[in-house]
Amino acid sequence: MPKNNQIGFLVDNTMANQLSYNLIKNINDYLENSSDDIVLFFENSTTSILPPNFSLMSTNEIWSFEGSLFATSVSTSLSVQKSFAPKNKFFYVWDLEWTREHGRDFESTIKAFSNEDIELIARSEDHAKAIENYCNVKVKHIVKDCNVEQLVRISNE
Repeated sequence: MPKNNQIGFLVDNTMANQLSYNLIKNINDYLENSSDDIVLFFENSTTSILPPNFSLMSTNEIWSFEGSLFATSVSTSLSVQKSFAPKNKFFYVWDLEWTREHGRDFESTIKAFSNEDIELIARSEDHAKAIENYCNVKVKHIVKDCNVEQLVRISNE
């Protein structure tokens, strides 16, 4: 019997925003035809924009998570860097945070992009170019709109 994938996504929160909506919807859709084990880790507890058909856990629980782990923000990428258990680590760059007021601290922001143990994934060609220009690190994959099937495939490469 084949072993199911164990996939984790880290988000700042699950409240009403584009990332949460796309991620929860796409994970729910993906799990209709898959028995993979998917967990959505959150930094801040909020009401979910959609009802999830999978586990939700605080980021405090990533210390024992052994699957592939996808960060979705600078903050969550820094958390993934500190975790030792995941078999694969990724940073799915949803937002170009350094262009916003809260992301202008170059010293901490660049750390999220420059760790060699974490593969960068952009949500578009334009984002990939901006990321490469900002931090001089090559983006390995481009995945539009939180396509969970593509992200799972990348985690298995």
